[in-house]
Amino acid sequence: MIHSNLQKIIQRLDAMAMDQSSDQQVREFAQYGVPVCKVTYRQSTGEFLVERYDPEQKLTFDNLDLAAIEIYECLYDFHFSF
Repeated sequence: MIHSNLQKIIQRLDAMAMDQSSDQQVREFAQYGVPVCKVTYRQSTGEFLVERYDPEQKLTFDNLDLAAIEIYECLYDFHFSF
């Protein structure tokens, strides 16, 4: 069975959206133990804020799929920068 990295990202984002314990959920995504980006999900607005660490950039998405694609691209860019 082939495991999809994008599917794993979507599952983490979905878990953030489903967690009702607080208005804001924060998760960090790393490659080889190095933090690559941080995602904040706001329950009140239904928005994902994706913060890239290199280059420093903040993007807001109201769609889980678009946020997942941006995270995937962050991880992909980092992986192939070596």
